[in-house]
Amino acid sequence: MTRTDLLARRLAARPLALAPRAVEALLGETPALQASGTGWQMTEDGIGHLPILGPLVQRGDWLTGLFGIMSYDDIAAAAEAAFTDPGTRAVLMEIDSPGGEVAGLFDLVDRLEALKMDTGKPLWAIAREQALSAGYAIASVADRLLVTQTGEVGSVGVIAVHVDQSAQDQKNGQKYTLIHAGAKKVDGNPHIPLSPEALASIQADVDDLYARLVARVARARGMSPEAIAATEAAIYRGQHAIAAGLADGIATLEGAHAALLAALDTPPLTTRKTLETERIDTMAVKGKPDAKPAAQETTEAGTVAPEMGATPEATAPVEETTPVQAVTPAPLPTTAKPDPAEQIREQAAEIAEIAAQASRLGLTIDAAEAVRAGTSPDALRRAVLEQLAKTTDATIVASIAPPTAEPAPTESPLIAAAKAAAANATS
Repeated sequence: MTRTDLLARRLAARPLALAPRAVEALLGETPALQASGTGWQMTEDGIGHLPILGPLVQRGDWLTGLFGIMSYDDIAAAAEAAFTDPGTRAVLMEIDSPGGEVAGLFDLVDRLEALKMDTGKPLWAIAREQALSAGYAIASVADRLLVTQTGEVGSVGVIAVHVDQSAQDQKNGQKYTLIHAGAKKVDGNPHIPLSPEALASIQADVDDLYARLVARVARARGMSPEAIAATEAAIYRGQHAIAAGLADGIATLEGAHAALLAALDTPPLTTRKTLETERIDTMAVKGKPDAKPAAQETTEAGTVAPEMGATPEATAPVEETTPVQAVTPAPLPTTAKPDPAEQIREQAAEIAEIAAQASRLGLTIDAAEAVRAGTSPDALRRAVLEQLAKTTDATIVASIAPPTAEPAPTESPLIAAAKAAAANATS
């Protein structure tokens, strides 16, 4: 008996959150899956790198060790060590997994959310190259989920496999007599055909677990269960994953690391208006509620920064272009009749601040010329956003491409939003 046969016997009839191609490998129809990498590593800049690679099982043993398969217990232990290390500023999960067992999955997802809440440290993830089924459920917990250009996410579904060996037993001259008490005691046994009653029982279990998986992913992504179920366990690659609301941006592993560092190094700044009224974000939230808690603040790329102890639902990721730091306007005069000279000084200071922040983002703004030309701070801010939209960083590219192969819109929604704001200001 081969190692693949042993693994198939271990997982047969167990509910699996596993991608279709991986199921074929499980049944021995394709070469056995291999994986490598356990534990976590700390980078010099304080990012805990947590690899989650290959098929996943609840608990490892000698058999899974032969295949290099990771267990949820090992992932939980590594995540706890990474989050609780005093030198860790944030954790980045690198996921390349087709999924695995449902058993233990929800406990791991709950543990990851608890670690985020308890430590207040950000958790990001990148699908490189697969975050499917159980792997996607883990990835969905991240505050921001990125995907490579060819990376795959989704396959939110549950499957159970029954292998009927009775015909093979007869061919081999073997006959199994199952002596049992209890009508359901031998349901799913591979040496007898699957009865209609046993099939119905397994299907009911799969349906229940599927509903739980859909609800769990929907809550983590800030989407409705109906939207997740509507994917019908489909797999989305690259930009289509973003269009479906299952990912937040495209990046390489290095780009994801750099973007996470930039987010950590960007101090949260409040805007003049809350997110309920100001929509100068980078792009619209995919499948997410528009309303955000007023107590939250904007950071890079319009992302909502959670307060300490905030719930995961409040950290809805948004599509992104180059990280854009929100600009803090100067305080408005409080007197009934503001001094014109004071107003000019306040606007000049605000323009200088916008120019300084634009410089940190790689844009050159002549503050003195803007003051001489009488450019308002709001107009200058819109101009900065338009320039950023035209010079998107190649390491983290957002997309609003439709699920089909049609070309993406030629005009960025960021530019459209800025133009609309400008039109409203002049009307």
